[in-house]
Amino acid sequence: MKITRVETFSVIVPLHEGAWHSPHFNPEGYVYGGTWVRLHWPDFPIVLIRLHTDEGLIGLGEVPKGITQHAVRQVAGFFEGRDLWSFNMQELPLETMWFANPSVYEGYEMALYDLMGKALNVPVYRFFGGAYRDRVAVSRCSGRMTPEDAAETAKQAVAQGYRVLKMKATADDPLIERLEAIREAVGDQLRVNIDPNQRFHQPFRLFALVERMREHGLHNVECFESPYNQKNLDWYVLARQKLAIPIALHLANPADVFEAVKREACDWLNLGGPLVNVYKLAGMAEAAGIPTWHGSGVGLGISEAAYAHICAACKTMTLTSDICGETLRVDDCITEPLRFAEGHVLVPQGPGLGVELDLEAVQQYKVTSSE
Repeated sequence: MKITRVETFSVIVPLHEGAWHSPHFNPEGYVYGGTWVRLHWPDFPIVLIRLHTDEGLIGLGEVPKGITQHAVRQVAGFFEGRDLWSFNMQELPLETMWFANPSVYEGYEMALYDLMGKALNVPVYRFFGGAYRDRVAVSRCSGRMTPEDAAETAKQAVAQGYRVLKMKATADDPLIERLEAIREAVGDQLRVNIDPNQRFHQPFRLFALVERMREHGLHNVECFESPYNQKNLDWYVLARQKLAIPIALHLANPADVFEAVKREACDWLNLGGPLVNVYKLAGMAEAAGIPTWHGSGVGLGISEAAYAHICAACKTMTLTSDICGETLRVDDCITEPLRFAEGHVLVPQGPGLGVELDLEAVQQYKVTSSE
């Protein structure tokens, strides 16, 4: 089976109103040279890939947000005209001294696995040895919110069957008030994963927050993910020594996972990157006895289906993964949304990724990607 053509689309799918940050925290960004640089990820395009073949099958892939269509098409020649079964899926011909983009790699790898699954009439998880589970525990994800909005989101999450709410934060956010509002709204029905994206900056801020949590009788935090600079593993070791709340690192590089394991710098791991990469990282975590979950770029249905497959295939992926479905974006651009039930996403059982691209939705949200 020969790949005849690489087709790409660039889309921007908006969020549901109020699904991420409260208006008080929009927009995010920073000042550079006296100019405000806006970093509002819902505005970033997502490139979708279709690999056409001479036998009529089409493989679907999705590139993480913020990559231009030009960057994706730049490497189409590596695939067009090649036999599907000629690729070494452990190392695609994309990483060279002239070009290395793990996001582009992820999109093409995803499309190849989808195509291989369709060709053999098996789900993608079969290529990773089979499935440990047919459903994957997931968390509801949200941005930085006022206490009032956090309470409303918590009620929605519980009503939708979630048991964990992942919430972005900075050291300056009203976190005690936010956690109190969640507790008052839903009691002990919901745990909170606090993810500062390294914006607590120094350990004393984390320790001060935990001390205030004790004073207020707050016990609803599931873990702290990437509270400060992940390159300073000494700080993470210190946090594990001082705190009884799990500390997680968000990693995608094997060398970084190796170092974190060697230093005993985390209790849990949030893993990401191409499917083969995640599978290898999960194996390292399993050997070290570290539970994991799959992170997310808050993408669309194709990528989230791929995440569900690799989570099913990894024994250590027992924590709630960041698979959001249509709780954040107004459309996932697949014909049949992923199925969620009682805080889990059901792993698609059809050939390949088990999802199909919704071309009408693609046309609705299609944009001209910046070169």
